[in-house]
Amino acid sequence: MPTPVPWSAVAKYVERVYLHNGNIERSEVMDLALKDNVSEDIIDAIDAIGSRVFRSVDDAKSYLVTQKWVKA
Repeated sequence: MPTPVPWSAVAKYVERVYLHNGNIERSEVMDLALKDNVSEDIIDAIDAIGSRVFRSVDDAKSYLVTQKWVKA
């Protein structure tokens, strides 16, 4: 079972990628987070995006919350 992290720990990376690209892909979110040396729990939450492409920040958040990777 995943260890949920606060949405705020992931949101800044998801939002930056969305503002830059208009969608959200795991690899770009991961690149930003790795530059900040975030915790393994945050890396795991971002990794849960997998090959999905989200068209909004809310969609990404909803998915990660329902999968118990983040807590709202």
